[in-house]
Amino acid sequence: MALGPLELMIMSFPADRLNDGVLTTLDRLTRAGEMRIVDVLVVRADAAGVACTVELCELPGLSGDLAWARLATGLITATDVEEVARLADHETDVLAVLLEHRWVNDLAGRVAASRGTIVALNHIPGAPGHGRVLTSTR
Repeated sequence: MALGPLELMIMSFPADRLNDGVLTTLDRLTRAGEMRIVDVLVVRADAAGVACTVELCELPGLSGDLAWARLATGLITATDVEEVARLADHETDVLAVLLEHRWVNDLAGRVAASRGTIVALNHIPGAPGHGRVLTSTR
């Protein structure tokens, strides 16, 4: 099975706050065919800041039958895990999801049919002024 352009999305949560809502949304998008989850893992850091990988399906308190939560394709490499682990602060869970956006895959096929190549995909987390609002107490 050929894979289109992939994106590694990394989300950080306070310990034990990675919840069904996030996973249910990912599951809905997958079932709707908007994206395919190719690989997934959790990096958990304890109070001392020591990080370890945990399979998503091993986390307590998650309900439902999320077939993709049992993925272990190995496409998220040891190097990726090291980089993700650096993002895990004390007592945090970092969810790394390797995604294939189906619309990009379709577009990539059409570009290739025209002898073109997608040379870059850049992710911008939020438009300036439309994302998280930072406040100051000065």
